[in-house]
Amino acid sequence: MAQKKKIELTRLQGIIAVASFSSGVIIASVCLFFIPPLGEIASSAISIVSELLVLCGAILGVKASYDVKFRKFEAELRDVIENEKKTNA
Repeated sequence: MAQKKKIELTRLQGIIAVASFSSGVIIASVCLFFIPPLGEIASSAISIVSELLVLCGAILGVKASYDVKFRKFEAELRDVIENEKKTNA
């Protein structure tokens, strides 16, 4: 049961990572290149927001990727240990 929750959490982190990365790129490209500001919004404020969203997406994406690879490694290790127990028994 705990393993299923970890998989769901990793999947959720992956979705959040993709969403925040995409929104950061969209905000940066739309606000900096296509739409002139209507008021006193400095382009640095927009770029800070988009960079933070991209950073959030990158951090969560790396963690989700690491969790998946670690889970695969753990399963392979468990299989090797079970095979050794079978051959030694």
